[in-house]
Amino acid sequence: MSKVLDLLNEQMNFEYESAYIYKAMAAYTDRLELDGFTHWFDSQVKEEIEHGEAIKHFLQEVGYDVRYKAIAEPQYDYESLVDVFKAALAHEKEVSRRIYEIAELAKEEDLRVFSFIKGFIDEQVEEEDTVGKIVTRLERINGNWGGIYILDHELGYRK
Repeated sequence: MSKVLDLLNEQMNFEYESAYIYKAMAAYTDRLELDGFTHWFDSQVKEEIEHGEAIKHFLQEVGYDVRYKAIAEPQYDYESLVDVFKAALAHEKEVSRRIYEIAELAKEEDLRVFSFIKGFIDEQVEEEDTVGKIVTRLERINGNWGGIYILDHELGYRK
């Protein structure tokens, strides 16, 4: 087995773990009765599962024996909406770090993986930007429920 395919298998598992983390974040915002925020996190869950499935299919296509790992219990409680989105941003930055590590190794070891992973690199730029902007807006809102409800309404329209 190659190291880059092993790392990609780890990333597949991390994508499923990401879905689990975002599911817990959705449960947090649901407890606050913020349907738009919950919808936003539920959309993230679906996206992360799609990423995991895409990686799984690629690994299977190149003849790799996919391995699933246990998923740790995610964090459920947060201090605030800013806190939950800062955690989401930190998580997306960790996803990016892992993707970049795979890409760097893939350049040397397996160009098929490099070609495949490039789309994930582009996706992570968008993910970090989107979550970072939500953090900024929540910091500006500074706990004002009027602002929170406006943002909640906007996030409810995410496709």
